[in-house]
Amino acid sequence: MKKVTKLSSQICIFALASVTFIAGCASQEERTPAAISDEAASQDLSDEDGLEALAYSYALQAYLYTFPLTIVDREIKRREQITAPIGTAPIAPINRLGHMSILADAQSDMPYSPNNDTVYTGVALDLTAEPIILEMPEIKDRYAVVQVTNAYVENIPYAYSPTANGNDAAYLAFVGPDWTGELPPELTRVDIDTNMSFLAIRIALSGPEELPIVQSYQAQMSLTALSDWDGSPSDTPPTIPPKRERTSYSGPFAYFETAADLMAVYPPPNRHRAMNASLWRIGLEPGKPFDPDSLDPATRRGVERALRDGPVAIQYLRRNRGKRFPTGWDAGRYADNIVFDYAARAAMSLVGLMGNDPEEAIYFYTYFDADGEALNGSNTYRMRFEPGTLPKLNPLGFWSATMYDGETFRFIDNPIDRYRLGSSSNISWNDDGSLELWIQPDAPSEDKMKNWLPSPEGRPFRVTFRIYSPTPDVVEEFYAIDLALPPLEKTPN
Repeated sequence: MKKVTKLSSQICIFALASVTFIAGCASQEERTPAAISDEAASQDLSDEDGLEALAYSYALQAYLYTFPLTIVDREIKRREQITAPIGTAPIAPINRLGHMSILADAQSDMPYSPNNDTVYTGVALDLTAEPIILEMPEIKDRYAVVQVTNAYVENIPYAYSPTANGNDAAYLAFVGPDWTGELPPELTRVDIDTNMSFLAIRIALSGPEELPIVQSYQAQMSLTALSDWDGSPSDTPPTIPPKRERTSYSGPFAYFETAADLMAVYPPPNRHRAMNASLWRIGLEPGKPFDPDSLDPATRRGVERALRDGPVAIQYLRRNRGKRFPTGWDAGRYADNIVFDYAARAAMSLVGLMGNDPEEAIYFYTYFDADGEALNGSNTYRMRFEPGTLPKLNPLGFWSATMYDGETFRFIDNPIDRYRLGSSSNISWNDDGSLELWIQPDAPSEDKMKNWLPSPEGRPFRVTFRIYSPTPDVVEEFYAIDLALPPLEKTPN
């Protein structure tokens, strides 16, 4: 943007002898905010028009701001409907460990984008009554991480990961915002700024043959309420809270009526006070019910229009979440802290539910090939890494390319049950040290079979590229939108 401005000023300087160029520069000068405002006034727009436009703007932002709460409530409802862990997905009743006993596959009941690199343990914690302690064993032979979010799907600083504590054994005490007191010295305190918290524990494995190793680590985990802690974990599990009563709404304002209820249950953290301070303009105030009948007609029209367009914006964001990199890959996030990028945060909660910070894992995805055309299983694609261009990793780090359906967030059935290729796969390298991954619906020639990622025949699809435990310089390149990842190139069938 600065280059363009500089160039424009140079044109004006060199064009002083030309009335045409002077007029051109003058016409650009006239497009100031004040001039545009005068144009609007000349259109005889009323105060009501302006009020409706303002309400629309605030309401659309509020839709994106509150969207993660609706995803969190969906996940809480799922856990309220079961009485024990289910094993095939990382869910269990609230305040219970939800160990998956298998790698996620096309049959897994996970309405987001699971990986096929790690086995998950999922936990939803209600910290209203007291802190809850997670026991984590020492895991030194493979990548493992405990990711923690609040009710707005915002990451809490890591306490257990290769970079946070070297994956030493730990007792992590999760503390809600209303609890006051001292913790025993053997506990590592993790403060959560909402009383509901979600944990995603990921443990890497090369393939199903390593499941017993991962399951042995899961067996060493435990949850203990602070009142039952006597210097070591208790055999008594934390109390499962009662099912929360909800009001069911209908009509054009149902979304904000529900969002208002959720903000009362999960008050927004104070860091969002700037956004919270503006919500009164559309009748949405944290801690208070939303009453559309209290809105003036212009504001009501703007809010209603925004609520119609909110799902349209979400539909766009599911395919275009973050910054587009030069080779066409998109990133779910690019800022050091995305909690104020409400569009990216909303899309993250929908597509992936929980995404690690880049220091722990970097996520790329694409729906498009090198020419910008939508990926489709009618075509064959190649992803080629030139020698020495694969992302650099810390010890125990790894990378993978994973196939997903283009319309859902699920894996796709294929004849060899292969959902990803990566550094832990039995892939083959070219003699010059380059690497080629082949993405197509039908089996390739025998020499390419190890590097075949099956795609759905005749259907759109998405590819996600994950980099677990990247080196610090790779993280810096990511933030600078300068990380080289090769595009998906269409090749002859």
